[in-house]
Amino acid sequence: MIEKSLLPPLKMGMRSSVNVSSDVLSALLETPALHALLDSFSEAIILCDGESRVRFLNLAAERVNRVSREDAIGLPNAEFFQRSALSFDDFQQAVGRGGNSALTRSRDGRMFLTSTQAVPTGAYEKPYTLLVQRDFEGRESPRRTSQQAFAPAENSGLGDPQDNALHLSPLLSSIADTGVRAFRRRARLLLLGEPGVGKTAIARHIHRAAGWGDRPFIHVNCGSIPESLFESEMFGYERGAFTGALQSGKRGYIESASGGTLFLDEIGEIPLHVQAKLLKFLEDGSIQSVGSPLSKTVQVQVIAATNKDLRRLVESGEFRADLYYRLAVLPVEIPPLRQHLEDLPVLMDILLMRINRDRQPTLRLSGGCRQRLLSYDYPGNIRELVNIFERLAVLADDEASEQHLPPELLGLIAPISIRPTTPRQEVDAELPADDELGESLKAQVQRYERQLILQAVQSQGSKRKAAQQLGIDIGTLIRKLQRD
Repeated sequence: MIEKSLLPPLKMGMRSSVNVSSDVLSALLETPALHALLDSFSEAIILCDGESRVRFLNLAAERVNRVSREDAIGLPNAEFFQRSALSFDDFQQAVGRGGNSALTRSRDGRMFLTSTQAVPTGAYEKPYTLLVQRDFEGRESPRRTSQQAFAPAENSGLGDPQDNALHLSPLLSSIADTGVRAFRRRARLLLLGEPGVGKTAIARHIHRAAGWGDRPFIHVNCGSIPESLFESEMFGYERGAFTGALQSGKRGYIESASGGTLFLDEIGEIPLHVQAKLLKFLEDGSIQSVGSPLSKTVQVQVIAATNKDLRRLVESGEFRADLYYRLAVLPVEIPPLRQHLEDLPVLMDILLMRINRDRQPTLRLSGGCRQRLLSYDYPGNIRELVNIFERLAVLADDEASEQHLPPELLGLIAPISIRPTTPRQEVDAELPADDELGESLKAQVQRYERQLILQAVQSQGSKRKAAQQLGIDIGTLIRKLQRD
């Protein structure tokens, strides 16, 4: 063990007219508010006291150095350097020569610019030392990074316009702001809403808006993982854990999200036998890989999402009640698009802008096409809207007209409803109402015909066009409407 300090106090430090005593600074480092502030920084921050012992490191420093805060605090900086996943040899030599920065390298080849400066304390006290680590590759090519940030991703489609609309819609902005505040306070979020409402876009927005943009965001679709592989995919496995396992083992989704966000989409699809293990992770942050006798601690912020009624699943025994309460610290309801149609023009403009980014000639909407889009109910929510615009981008040359729209918007076929229903609602949809049970089949057919005709008239705007759509003459349509 090296006894002397590897980071001697520097003559060039932070300039301040007021020095804070080490006792005050030490007490300040115990406050959750300062922890939350420093954890929001993208740079890795490590603070050592006058005795060269680690007093604090933020989440970015934990992720970069692969050392947890609990293990690091109290260590001499020499021992911390030895435990770190980075090589500090060049940095220590640079500091020994009187320098204040040098490159540190990780085992996977990433480079970080590590710099140090003194934090003034009392007049007769040794100053604290601040280490800041920044991704050197990101600083090396800012122009390329900037271009990549605005370039459309290959094979990514139009994406979710709701990600942009969050800043323009008062309703969505309020929902997102609530989520960001809870996320920064380490509260677990449960995003609720119909399929296609943009739960993934909102989860990503919360992750970035909380200052975690440079940290991992691991999106796990729980419904797409086979039940037999769920445990090994989520928690990882060791070498030889089962037949067909990789010789090197595999990190699970949870460990891959270390220091960042784990987004558990379709959380209601998690198999019952795995829920107990997930509950343990949520309670104490520990995971145990398949085939390993040891547990490890992982610091991850969890956001869950579902379009199912988890309370009903709890009542039916398909979902653990204790897991539900661990996940639903703050349930956030994402409204369907039909409940905030005032945002539709903004969403449409965003999608047109994305289409025209790399399209010649540029696409525009005819007046009739735009009116049809604005008057539609969108049972498929944001996802259906995106699909419609992708269709227009393929079928239309320079102007999208009504003929390019899908038949649901033209009233030719009934739209598919994906709104969640209860078993009772499904039965009610198949059976006639109680007051219709005594009617003859002919009377029920006539009533159904009348409903179809009225829907066609409403969608087409005139009885003549409705008759053409339904394939009957205008006289037949009028006669059926006038029939009692």
